[in-house]
Amino acid sequence: MPPMPSPATLNPMGHPTATVQEALKALQSPDNAVRSASEAALGGFPLAQLLPALAQSVREDGVPSSEQHLAAILLRRCLQSRWSEVENSNPADTDALLQQTLECLLQAVLESSEGMVKKSAADAAAEVWRRKQTRSLEDAPVAIVARWLAEPELGQLETATALFRLFDRLCEDEEIAPRLTQTHGASLARKVALALQQGRGGGKESEACMTAALEALVTCVSSLPSSSTIRASLCDLAPLLLSVLFVSPSPALFVSSQQLAETFPQFFAGHHAALLELVVRVVGSHGADAGADDDVKAVALNVAVSAVTSAPKWARKNLNIVKPLLEVLADCCGRVTSDEETWSSKDREEDDDEEDRLAQEALALATRVAERLNNNAVLEMLLHICTSFLASDDWRRHLAALSLLAALLEEEHSSLSVIAHSDEVVAVCLLRLQSPHARLRWAALNCLCCLLQQEEREGSVTEREKNLLEKLLESLHNETNNRCRRKGLQAVAEFFSNFGADDDEGPAMDPEVYAQLSPYIEAALQNAVVPLCDSSDAQTQELALAVGSVLAQVSGQHFQRFFSFFMGAVRRLLSVDFPSFLKTHPHGCSLLETAVEFAGALATAVGMEVFAPDAPWLLERLVEIQNVCSEGTADASLQATAMEAVGIVAKVMGPAALPFLPAVSPIVLARVRQHVDCDFAEAIATGNEEAGASVSEEGRISKVNITDKSGRQTVISINTAAVEEKCAALRLLASLATSVGGQMPPDTAVEWAAAVTAESRGRFALIRKEALGALPAIVNCLSASDFGQFVRLSRESLALLVEAVKENSARHVSDFVLPAATQLLQNLSLEKERKEALKGLSALGERQDAGGEGATAAEAAFSLEERKAFLSQIFEAMGRFLIPILTEEFERLASKEGEDDEWENVDEDEEEATEVAAEAYDAVMQATGALFKLYGGECLASFDAHLKMPFGALLAHEQANPGGKVSALCIFADAITFGGAEAGKMYAEVILPAALLTVCPPSAALVEDDVYAVSAAAYGIGAVAMHSREAFLARREGAIEALTRALQSPVLQTDDCRSAADCAACALLKIALLYTREVGEQSATIFTELLKR
Repeated sequence: MPPMPSPATLNPMGHPTATVQEALKALQSPDNAVRSASEAALGGFPLAQLLPALAQSVREDGVPSSEQHLAAILLRRCLQSRWSEVENSNPADTDALLQQTLECLLQAVLESSEGMVKKSAADAAAEVWRRKQTRSLEDAPVAIVARWLAEPELGQLETATALFRLFDRLCEDEEIAPRLTQTHGASLARKVALALQQGRGGGKESEACMTAALEALVTCVSSLPSSSTIRASLCDLAPLLLSVLFVSPSPALFVSSQQLAETFPQFFAGHHAALLELVVRVVGSHGADAGADDDVKAVALNVAVSAVTSAPKWARKNLNIVKPLLEVLADCCGRVTSDEETWSSKDREEDDDEEDRLAQEALALATRVAERLNNNAVLEMLLHICTSFLASDDWRRHLAALSLLAALLEEEHSSLSVIAHSDEVVAVCLLRLQSPHARLRWAALNCLCCLLQQEEREGSVTEREKNLLEKLLESLHNETNNRCRRKGLQAVAEFFSNFGADDDEGPAMDPEVYAQLSPYIEAALQNAVVPLCDSSDAQTQELALAVGSVLAQVSGQHFQRFFSFFMGAVRRLLSVDFPSFLKTHPHGCSLLETAVEFAGALATAVGMEVFAPDAPWLLERLVEIQNVCSEGTADASLQATAMEAVGIVAKVMGPAALPFLPAVSPIVLARVRQHVDCDFAEAIATGNEEAGASVSEEGRISKVNITDKSGRQTVISINTAAVEEKCAALRLLASLATSVGGQMPPDTAVEWAAAVTAESRGRFALIRKEALGALPAIVNCLSASDFGQFVRLSRESLALLVEAVKENSARHVSDFVLPAATQLLQNLSLEKERKEALKGLSALGERQDAGGEGATAAEAAFSLEERKAFLSQIFEAMGRFLIPILTEEFERLASKEGEDDEWENVDEDEEEATEVAAEAYDAVMQATGALFKLYGGECLASFDAHLKMPFGALLAHEQANPGGKVSALCIFADAITFGGAEAGKMYAEVILPAALLTVCPPSAALVEDDVYAVSAAAYGIGAVAMHSREAFLARREGAIEALTRALQSPVLQTDDCRSAADCAACALLKIALLYTREVGEQSATIFTELLKR
């Protein structure tokens, strides 16, 4: 290695200390040019010179504390951004440089008179120490902390704060942290106790010291092994911490306490009652500064909630602690301002409420408790609280109850419990629509909206539903408050949306249902939509149009009699001069977006026959919107909505949209190909060390300013408008390709495919996702019109996706890379099936053309050797993708085996990781199934080499990811079904034992969550029965018994689980037919069981 130049050789004048100190002064100038010049001057010094000079400035007496603080921050940032300058130099020289720098910083930690300097020096010292090639517990920073921890006294508060901080930062070294915390954890606990004892007197210095102590404790706990005996002793600090919080309820201390509760659920064991008493006391107080007071209350509530939700198993056994917490939270949900005039003046419903932050926080926390504990008893507690609140005379308590009910309805886990009481909920909401308080009427309507969103219904309209709709329309007709009108319109829209069909035919409701609701649809149009379309309130006008869109969609062809009137309204709105309209109307973009959406809904509802005369005009206006947006006059969201509407209209028109492609295509391709600017830069040092992120908008550019825990600041500037437009354009290409299909000119399809392929390698995942989502539909347009191009693009696209599996993150591979590959493979399968069908018809003499002759695209895409190589590559890529996910999951399972089950820390990140893993297994299973269906037994060798192990492990482990088990059952069943007899021999014994245990678990009855697993297992049993007779015979009786018992399970008798029951019945039928001789007299019993269905 080349020797690292010494400062003297680089600068004959010696260290640049004087220059650095001048730069530090200049960096605090209000003049941007001066600050920039100073940064440039510092950047001109080699790091080997700059580090000692900055360290000297931190330590040196006589330098203003603000400059010392800034020097320490700069030193740390220079290490982070410029470390490569010295990283490859002589190790001895690098260590000498770091040691020299470290000594100055540690001296500042111990001797500086300013607490701010001590803390920033501690941060910098830890950063320098982590850069050393070899680190140990004997190094100077650790030794200094260790000596201080061993002392019986806390020492000077500011020094103690800095040393707690230094310990915290040293523990960020993953290699040293476990040994450091295990060696000094007990001493740290004693020191934290001293800090808490001395901090009872209050004061900013004491608060800062206690906060630093708790942060160090959190980091220490995180680094200690779960089996460490030190962890239990840390719980002794809980009473002391609570006594401090009673005296000094500081937000900073509450935040640290919350982190402690989340990291170490046992910490407050035995002290939850005291913690709740503290929170009740804090929340019940009213300080002079209401804003600050609410901030303290919010963080106090967060501590209590975290102490419960971090250990849900313990909490479910101790509901006597949970109930009073829920009562406190519910009470806070009603703490809102009484100024209805200010509340009513809000222009847009989607804007954030600056006021009532405590109520919003309490609402979020109450639903968090319900979600995390996921327990019927907890939900019943909340419903009981709501009932008691509604029985009071306080309108704020009524508001709290309605807000809480609405929030519970929005949560997946709790909504079913509230829906079970839907009649009572509707009754209390309708009663509150008569309230003189606009805010209470709004809350009642909001609760009804949430209920209507969650309710699943079918069949004819009930009297209760008719009564509800009558009341909603009556309320909307009489309402004078704009916010209540908006919410009433939303409720009407939600009501009618519930009656729309949920199938590929479209959202039009059943004719019988329409006949019942037809009078109400007319009433809604006459009394709500038409009059409020002319409202002076912009958002009320938009929502009235949105209700019209919903009514058009659910009415379908029946809306033809209203078409001319509403199409006239759309023509008036979209015939304006767009640039001038957008300049003169503050919310013009939103209104135009709604009008465009309404136009699309009208087209979908009435169909091409009625819409045909207006289609050319509408497409022309939508193209004009595209042109206006391209000039930067309008928001990107308007262009995205207009593009979506073009896709909807094209879908209605089908091949009739072809003549408009030449006008639309250039605009859309221009949006697809536009460049997206994205810049990264370090912010000018400001000394602000608060971790977090802030977002600002300026024109089409979004700026994200991120400050991490170490103080590093990064500014990311992204042209988010361009990203939104690109994504909308890519979605439109996919929609047009699907609508026009094989009628698309081959040259156009090839041009689109080239543009989309280029974007599939883009920088942004959002763009890559939309590009890969569009690619299969565009390629498929060529399947009938240009066989050669279809083959070429299919082959190139599949090769692209194999590389994308290797290059993208796991989440992206599951989300859009493998699904795109699956769709491409399914396109090839459909083409293959179509050709085979034509061959069959030709053989029967029913067709005279040669449409079925020649190789299929799947055969033409790859030669035999190329196909073998392709299969090897894609299976290897999927295997490499899965192994880290599987390894992480099994390591997590192993780590939980030694934990105290009651205090298991259910980390939300872990829950998300489990969901992500399940999505990964499913994506691989879908792609593998498509490969087996297309290439059959040719896949076996590659599948066996790369995927048998991970999916076999999922079947073998009792506690493995439930979603992963379903995927594993399906993937082996697919392999056996499409892989031939050889696959049956290879995998029958892998899948069959697990499948039998799944359909008939030995220790518990089936529950609703088992539906997918039962379906997959039944599919697997049937596959083995059909394709591996020898292996199945040995387990035939067990299979019959398991399937029979599964079909008799109460869960499989319900409508929601019908699909699983059908799969089990199908598997049983296969056994009865294929093994008639072996089954013998049992056949009658089997058929009797099946006939019951």
